[in-house]
Amino acid sequence: MLNTETEKAILTRLRTVKGHIAGIERMVENKENCADILVQISATRSAIEKIGIYLLENNAKDCLCGEAKSAEEKEHVQKIVKQIISFLK
Repeated sequence: MLNTETEKAILTRLRTVKGHIAGIERMVENKENCADILVQISATRSAIEKIGIYLLENNAKDCLCGEAKSAEEKEHVQKIVKQIISFLK
């Protein structure tokens, strides 16, 4: 389950992506250069991937750290989550 802060951040990012997609749609309708359209599609895909990583990171920390018993364990979990996220990027 998402906390309120994470939910707001994800919704904001999704709305931004929605705007990018609307922009791509206009570019296609206006018969703009395919290379320019592809650049925008690539940027949109990257933004969606970042939303997924953000969600994964927050969910992992909430789920795994919620069960950790000590500050040392929480720090260890956060370190592992950061390593996973770095690998995914």
